[in-house]
Amino acid sequence: MMDTSVKTNKIQNLDQTMINALLTSINDLLFIMKVEGDNFLYHYANDQAIKHANLFNRNFIGNAIQDVMPNEIAKKLIESYQITKRSKQALWYNDQLIIEGKKLYFETVLSPILDEYDQCTFIVSVTRDVTLWTEETNEKLENELRYRSLFEHNLDSILMLDSNGYIKQTNLSTYHVLGYRDKELKGRHISSLIDRKDSDELDRVLTSTLLGVSTEIKNTVLVNKNGHYLKSHIKCIPIMLDDEIKGIYLIIRDTTSVNEKENYLFFLSQRDQLTGYYKRDMYTSLMNQTIHDSEILNSGVALLIVNIDRLKIFNESYGYEVGDFIIELVSKRITSIVEKTTDKSCPLIRHSGDEFMIIYETKSKDKIKKLAERIIEGIKVPIKIPTYDEKLIISSTIGISSYPKDGNSSDILLRNAERALLACKENERGSYSFYDKAYSTITQKKLNLENLLRQSLEKDELEIVYQPQISLHDQKLIGLEALLRWKHDKLGYIPPSEFIPIAEQSHLIIDIGNWVFKQVAKQIKVWLDQGFEVKKVAVNLSAKQFYTGEIEQHISECLKIYDIPGELLSVEITESSMVNREQTASILQKLKNLKIKIAVDDFGTGYSSLSYLKDFPVDMLKIDRSFIQSVVQDNRNAAIVTTIISLAHSLGIDVIAEGVETIEQIEFLKKKHCLKAQGYYFSKPVTPREIEQEYY
Repeated sequence: MMDTSVKTNKIQNLDQTMINALLTSINDLLFIMKVEGDNFLYHYANDQAIKHANLFNRNFIGNAIQDVMPNEIAKKLIESYQITKRSKQALWYNDQLIIEGKKLYFETVLSPILDEYDQCTFIVSVTRDVTLWTEETNEKLENELRYRSLFEHNLDSILMLDSNGYIKQTNLSTYHVLGYRDKELKGRHISSLIDRKDSDELDRVLTSTLLGVSTEIKNTVLVNKNGHYLKSHIKCIPIMLDDEIKGIYLIIRDTTSVNEKENYLFFLSQRDQLTGYYKRDMYTSLMNQTIHDSEILNSGVALLIVNIDRLKIFNESYGYEVGDFIIELVSKRITSIVEKTTDKSCPLIRHSGDEFMIIYETKSKDKIKKLAERIIEGIKVPIKIPTYDEKLIISSTIGISSYPKDGNSSDILLRNAERALLACKENERGSYSFYDKAYSTITQKKLNLENLLRQSLEKDELEIVYQPQISLHDQKLIGLEALLRWKHDKLGYIPPSEFIPIAEQSHLIIDIGNWVFKQVAKQIKVWLDQGFEVKKVAVNLSAKQFYTGEIEQHISECLKIYDIPGELLSVEITESSMVNREQTASILQKLKNLKIKIAVDDFGTGYSSLSYLKDFPVDMLKIDRSFIQSVVQDNRNAAIVTTIISLAHSLGIDVIAEGVETIEQIEFLKKKHCLKAQGYYFSKPVTPREIEQEYY
């Protein structure tokens, strides 16, 4: 019998022979490196590895990488092995070499072998030549780029259809030929663009193409976005992927006669690309023609300018794609309302980014009022925002001028309608106003004030006053509200109600608002240095300033410059500023991170959803003065104030009433457990010096 030890040796030798045969037969390059300190010694290499590294007739086993390979290659290899050793995890990387003038691509994986002490003792390197795969991939990518270029820049309209005839993609020329943008056509069936008399022929051609035969229709009629008919030559080519037909390329060549094409191009040149309605350039000719017709028919003409309120805020909050969606939807609502309300053909003109003009041939003021009221109500219907789980209520403001009462030319009518719109926006957004001669004086005054306001910062004409906030429990000071005042050297004090709206509309509010924060921080520092027990100071934050994306950084810099704690600052934002839930929450949280308190100003007068309160880090609600003024006499206002106080308490939010002027109002608030207030009953807004004398 064979000795057991001899049998065992034979089996081990056989196993080693099989392993060697396996390692030698694989096409990948295989190295096994032994780890000794920071050195990596060659322990094994298969034939492919030896050949690739040119190690024939070289005694490399047991030697370190730097002793065998050229310095540049050795340095790169050692760096990769060191990473694998330290991480104790497999490392994948790609590299390329130029051998005999040919670029070769390789993929390598380094796998660590750990001993029982979790130490890396060996590293196995497997390198695969991926040149063929890489070249094929690059060739596919290059072909794809060529295809994209051919598709996008082709002068003919190209539509990509699925196997059922539904449009998946279109090129840019499709807009120029059919008037539709890509997103308008996606998901529509191709038959919706074909004249009915050619639908059977289209079905036949599509069926043939799906069988693998390229086909064409030499004379067919397409219907463009504006309902015009286009003579066309259509080619259908099957889309082949892996020998399978996945869809159809539809290539459309417009064969409309030159005169017809010129007429259509002229039509397109008159139209706004987003909405399809008339461009601003068309206003003068359309209005002049309507005035001419009204003279013959002895009728009047009304010009209505419809402004979409707060569109800029929507753009900044949700992006311009949502803004475009709102503009398109509003334009369609206006068209529908005009058609249902009037018996006239009323041109709709895109006046500017957020405004439309309607030319209405009538001299009836009642009919004009009826149309304006229906437009305002119709636009108010909530809009569901695409890709957002939110609905927006859009409001609009309308300025109106009439021919011949308000002007005898298109230019004057436009100017006066704009003045009416501006006056309406200042007094009551979400309503309409007819032009009044007084508006011309108001507009000129506004322009003069805007110019003076631009100079006010340089001339040091702005100042901050502070109105105390009082505890109704013990009549002690609990805080201050910083309020802006403007004293012109010749005009004297200009009411905030006059210059703040101008600052908002001209974007001066951002620079002025930043100046206010800086001055308030500076004043707090002065009081602290004097040893006063400084109370929290509230600063009003405009919507434009809130959404600049820089407010948190600016306030943070003010805190650092004057070395004051964030707990001594509070910001007051209005409900109408809180448009985008996600963006608002992010900005407010950044302010909270600075330890700043957040108050919602004029609560109950804005547009926001009450559900926002549970999502936002709000510390205080400020009950608007309009509710407080008649809270004792008006049961409805009393009910609103009571509800706001109860809501705040239930959410754990503080509440303060502003505009308090009588003892009766105070008694009402105390009874309803609102124990903080500010108003002329306690003090008008006063200078820092008066605050020190009275309260500090």
